[in-house]
Amino acid sequence: MSYGTQFKVNNPNTADQIIELLENSKLRQQVMKTIQDVWSYAGTLYANPTEDMEKYLEENKEASLWEEAWWRAEDFGEIDEIEQAFDKYVIQKMAKPYILTLEELFNAFLDSAKPSEEHIYEFESFDSEDCNKLYMIFINHVKNHILSYRSSDPFPICLVAEDPDAENVEEEKPLWQKNGVTVRSLHGADVIKERPAGKKLYHLLALIEGNISSLACSRLQYEMSQMLPTAIRSADLLQTRGFGEYKVVEPTMPFWGYVREIEGLPWGEKKLIETGKPLIRQYLDSYYSEPTKKDSIERRIRNGVYLLTQSDNQPSDAVGLALSITAVEALLGEKSQELATKLADNVAVLLEPDLKQRHSATEFAKDLYNIRSRALHGEQVEAESGVRVHARHLAAAVLSGVVSRRDFLRRSGYEPESPQKLLQDLRKGRFEEGQQAVGAEEYNIRELWGNTTTGKKDSSL
Repeated sequence: MSYGTQFKVNNPNTADQIIELLENSKLRQQVMKTIQDVWSYAGTLYANPTEDMEKYLEENKEASLWEEAWWRAEDFGEIDEIEQAFDKYVIQKMAKPYILTLEELFNAFLDSAKPSEEHIYEFESFDSEDCNKLYMIFINHVKNHILSYRSSDPFPICLVAEDPDAENVEEEKPLWQKNGVTVRSLHGADVIKERPAGKKLYHLLALIEGNISSLACSRLQYEMSQMLPTAIRSADLLQTRGFGEYKVVEPTMPFWGYVREIEGLPWGEKKLIETGKPLIRQYLDSYYSEPTKKDSIERRIRNGVYLLTQSDNQPSDAVGLALSITAVEALLGEKSQELATKLADNVAVLLEPDLKQRHSATEFAKDLYNIRSRALHGEQVEAESGVRVHARHLAAAVLSGVVSRRDFLRRSGYEPESPQKLLQDLRKGRFEEGQQAVGAEEYNIRELWGNTTTGKKDSSL
């Protein structure tokens, strides 16, 4: 049976697709019928001001009768039905990432449809042909102005330890592309002052480009300025050998206390970005996916990406730790009276193929879950920043394991499995040798529990 038959297929989210959505006859009729009612209401108020309008205008000599009439027509004339129609027929049918926001669409229509004081009565007498012309003017404005080509300001996503190839900035291959949006990386030429291990570090920047509205571009930049460092940080945690590089350092360092963190950004050799590109694309694909409303693997992966991003941006070690474990719970959790035990078992079966090590993995995950509970209840947990790194490392591995299993099944032509099926297979494999995330890459996660004393060196474990 072919894999993917249950997935929603989206056409490229280009300006042409949005224009096609805007040209929907039902949408046009609903929008123009509503705005005609607003025109009529505004004209009535302008010709026959209410007592409170007259009182307001008397108290505010510089106020405009027409502006006051239009404002009241907007406020009380059910103009929000136009916004709801745009949301239903356009925004909800657009593929992600969105290249246009509801606010811009709605405001652009009002700008096109609001008559001047001299022409209000002309608008009131508009027939269907006049309305169609006005609506087409609005569509052309969206196509030629709101959705014009834009590029965001470059923003930092990590630091690389190598000399730049160009004098200023060198453009590299796209990090990610979807629905008319491209994310590119740029190699910054600036050298930061702090040089761990004697290395010179340069900013790696990213920018977003495409036929996209101004507000949508700004929102994507904000989201990706958080998600891209999170994906790179996960790649670094999963690929770096020698976990000692992530020990807690002096309090003067950034709040999460990674030796490999400067200015709140992960850093590493240039090869980190190349090896991390698959993970970057997985994170962005998952976050901007169209998961079903009910519980599904896609929805769980998306929630995991969101929670890890929020974890990385928390100044509190206790909250950051809690969010990382919550990400694990979002991926492998199930309703149970023994939640901590079952969650730890699921983590161990997913990540540890060696039966001799699996008990250590279970105990390690269970300890982290209990520490999370203590921290959330306000108890002081020793070495919280160190445990936070452990939890973040574990969450990155669990997310990667679930994604790898999903992708392997997809490549093999199987239908997408449900979370219940995944958890059922993990329970069945509890006492079986081998890794249950079929197709998963081997990461350095065992360093967390590789011997029974590793974790115990930290008094919080």
